[in-house]
Amino acid sequence: MSQQNIYDNDEFFNNFYDIRSSEIILAESENYYIVGAYEQANLYRKSDDKYVCCVGQHYGDPLDALIDKNEKFCVVVGCGVIVFRLKEPFESYVYDKECDQWYEFGRDPKNVDWIISVKQISDNEVELLDEAENSRVIKIKI
Repeated sequence: MSQQNIYDNDEFFNNFYDIRSSEIILAESENYYIVGAYEQANLYRKSDDKYVCCVGQHYGDPLDALIDKNEKFCVVVGCGVIVFRLKEPFESYVYDKECDQWYEFGRDPKNVDWIISVKQISDNEVELLDEAENSRVIKIKI
């Protein structure tokens, strides 16, 4: 009796690939939407479904996002928090880089904030809910 090698099993790898490449809409606004796909969050323009830029990368996938009701910023959460300014010219997010387009926190590998949801409560404040279901409000600096 011969043993089948899993690497020879096309069905296994096709299913594995499908899982990793699945996409989910994390947030929508009047003019934009954010798609989460395997550890990355991408911003698209609604009018033509055109990719705008990457707005975050999260170990273990982004879990939630929001686009500000005035479309000045978006927030992507999961392994920490990324606040991304919606201002042209758009620059794609790059891990551990500092710039004016975004800022991040709670992403230090030694002290990660695992955030599971985010909701806007005012023009410049959002509420974060962590994995232990503790909530806190943060002010957005834009």
